[in-house]
Amino acid sequence: MQLNSDLTMYYPLWERADDELCSSNALGIFGRLVDVYVLACAIGIKEDKTITDIEYPLSSPKTIGRNTHRENPDIRDLLDFMLQNALIHSKTIDFDNDERLKLAFHPDYNVKNFSAANFLTGFANYGLEQMFGAIQSKSSIVAINELYTYFESLATSRYDELLQNITLETLTSDN
Repeated sequence: MQLNSDLTMYYPLWERADDELCSSNALGIFGRLVDVYVLACAIGIKEDKTITDIEYPLSSPKTIGRNTHRENPDIRDLLDFMLQNALIHSKTIDFDNDERLKLAFHPDYNVKNFSAANFLTGFANYGLEQMFGAIQSKSSIVAINELYTYFESLATSRYDELLQNITLETLTSDN
């Protein structure tokens, strides 16, 4: 399966993201909406959470054209990697392991009524909601710091849990 269609975003926060996060007249933290999408998608995949049921979808959805993400190798490679990772590991879809591997690594393999773009956009919707939950300020410098603090919390969220499971006995055993 390949991501080869436009990314269409109906979640209302995408309009706010474009107006605030990507506009130099507002916070202007990001240069392009696709950059916000990639970051939001990574958050959703890391947390394995999606938002797909949208109560009040945008009547004019935000879109990222396929040329934007397919013709830019950096964006294409990131989205392809995230798609593969999500297809293999996500509990938000109900496919057996063989089906997951075919979807992840066979570019021409597809499943009826399953869209790679919609699948990733569900993760991105969740991630965007989390990003806006972390941003309280209207100052771009403070908002960037709030996002860094949020990203740091994501990175260390399981650190303490992992450390609790490591004991001196575990480290010194020969097994």
